[in-house]
Amino acid sequence: MLPALREIKQRRLIAGLTQSKLSELSGVSQSLIAKIEAGNIEPSYSKAKRLFDCLTQLHAKQEKQVKEIMTKPVVSVEADENLKKGIKALEKHGLSQLPVLSRGKPIGCLTEKSALVKINSTPGIEIEKTSVEEAMEEALPTIQPNMPVSVAKQLLGFNAAVLVMRKGKVAGIVTKSDLLQQMIK
Repeated sequence: MLPALREIKQRRLIAGLTQSKLSELSGVSQSLIAKIEAGNIEPSYSKAKRLFDCLTQLHAKQEKQVKEIMTKPVVSVEADENLKKGIKALEKHGLSQLPVLSRGKPIGCLTEKSALVKINSTPGIEIEKTSVEEAMEEALPTIQPNMPVSVAKQLLGFNAAVLVMRKGKVAGIVTKSDLLQQMIK
């Protein structure tokens, strides 16, 4: 389903395009665009779709990429390290989650909550002898550095952070805090 036709003008103006430039980019005549924007005509589905597809592609090109807002280097912990070291890393860096790696690959996530759950659910636990892997949650989702920030934003609706991977290696991390900082700039 396509958005309302009145959005064509709004999106065109946001993109900084004239009707002539939109016509050139979309292959829809300038006069038809003017009539649509004035509310004088209902275009065919294919013409309206061409306009919305063109405007959507332009927006995606203008949007920032994840690599522009990610934090690097990534503070992480190895799966076989002891839980005490993982908790200290959380505290030292003022973080609420850390990616858990095994040979450089993300396999889980240590959070304040997962550490507390492990400690509280295991009577007599010795955190120096318990591995981070025993307390970790599932791994954070991953995305590529050239993805639009909107993709990270969607993932952050369901996850505490998103790892940015480049050539199979962790290149950065995007947290809700990074996203909020970007929004206030």
